[in-house]
Amino acid sequence: MSTLTGLPSVERSKLAELALAAIAQRRDELIAISRDIHAHPELSYEEVHAHALLSDALERWGFRVERGVGGTPTAFRASAGSGAPTIAFLAEYDALPEIGHACGHNLIAMSNVGAALGAKAALGDTPGTIEVVGTPAEEGGGGKIRLIEAGVFDGVDVALSSHPGSHLTVIPEKLEGPGGLLAMIGFRYAYHGRSAHAAVAPHEGINALNAVLRLFSGIDALRQHLRDDVRIHGVITDGGKAPNVVPDFAAANFMLRARDREYLAEVVEKVRGVAEGAALETGARLELQPYYPLPTPSGTHGMYENFRPNLPLTLRARANAPRAGLALDEPPAGPRHGAGGPSSDIGNVSQRVPTFNLSFAVAKTPTPGHSPAMREAAITDLAHRNALAVAGTLALTAVDVLTDPALLEAARADFADRGTAMEGTR
Repeated sequence: MSTLTGLPSVERSKLAELALAAIAQRRDELIAISRDIHAHPELSYEEVHAHALLSDALERWGFRVERGVGGTPTAFRASAGSGAPTIAFLAEYDALPEIGHACGHNLIAMSNVGAALGAKAALGDTPGTIEVVGTPAEEGGGGKIRLIEAGVFDGVDVALSSHPGSHLTVIPEKLEGPGGLLAMIGFRYAYHGRSAHAAVAPHEGINALNAVLRLFSGIDALRQHLRDDVRIHGVITDGGKAPNVVPDFAAANFMLRARDREYLAEVVEKVRGVAEGAALETGARLELQPYYPLPTPSGTHGMYENFRPNLPLTLRARANAPRAGLALDEPPAGPRHGAGGPSSDIGNVSQRVPTFNLSFAVAKTPTPGHSPAMREAAITDLAHRNALAVAGTLALTAVDVLTDPALLEAARADFADRGTAMEGTR
C-alpha cells in the first residue's frame, strides 16, 4: 500500500517489472489491434469498428468499459482501480479522407491501450485509477473538445498519450518556447452572388468566385503583418460549374493556426475583415461558417488549443524510456525549421490537466505526415516495436505518478506556473 511519502524505490521497481511484463504478454494482441484498425480506416465520428474492437479488448482484459461516453457514440472510457490519482491514457483511432491511417492513429490506440494494460498490472493494492479514454475525431472533428464539454475529463489528474512522428524519438531534457502544437481553428467562407451569361450579360451577374479569389489575395497581403508562427492555409471547394456562367456561389475552407490561442483570436478577426472586404469589393454576400473543429452538440465552435507541456512528466518519461526499450534520439542540430507545427485537440486537454504526449519514430528516414509514405510506415515492424516501447515508457511513468506523490505535486505546480506565464503574455 502506498503512503503519503510514496513507495520505496525497490518496491516501485517491482511494480515497473509487472507493468512491462503485462505489455510483453499482450504483444501479439496489441499488434493485431493496430493492424486491424489500420486495415479498416474510419473517418471522424464514424469509428464504429475501432470503437468496438478496443472496447471489447479492454473488457476482456478486466477493464470497466463505458461505451458512447460523453454523448459521443464512438467514444469510450475504460477504467481499472479506484480512488485518486486518476491517470488517463488517450487513444485515437480516426483516419484521414482518401489516404486512411496516414497519421498513424492505429499506433496511438495500440500504444495507449498497451500502456494502460501495464499500469493496471502494476496497480495492485495501490490507490489510484487507470483510464483509457477513447477519443474519436482528432482529425479536425474535435472529439476531445466534446468530451471535455461533457465532463469526461473531470477528475483526471494526469493525461498521457503518444503520437507517431517521422524518424526521430525525442524526449527533451528541457522545455523552451511553445509545446510544439499550434492553436488552430477553421472556417468556411462561402460567397453568394448572382448568375448571368458570362458573354451576353456579364454586367447582370455578381461573381462569387471573384470574391473567393480576393479572399486569397487579401490573406496573402495580410501575411507580412502577422507573426512568424502563424499559418493560414485553404482550398477552394466550390468555384462554379461552367466558364460561360457567372458563378453565383463559391466557397473556400481555411485553417488558421498560431502559437497561442490569444493571438489566434486576433488572426481570426483580421481574416474576417479580409473576407468582408472581398464581399464588399465584389457585391457578393459572405456566409461565414464554423468548420474546424466541428461545432459541439451544444453549438460551441471551439478551437484546437496550443499544447501546454509539463516538465516533470517529460523528465520522468525520459528517465523511463531506456528501461522500456525505447531508444531516444538527439534533437536535430541547429535552429528549428520554421515556427509552425501541427495541431491537435490534445492541446485542449493539456490546458486543463498536466499532460505528456510522446512523439516516436516510425521510419528510419524523414517521412512526412499525412502522406501515403506515413500510412505505410504506420504498419511496419519498426513502428510496432517502437509503439510497444512507448507503451512501456508511458506505463512506467504512470506507475511513478501513482506511487510518488512528489511527482504529482511537481506536475501540478509546473502546470500552474505555465498557466501563470501564459497569462502574463496576454
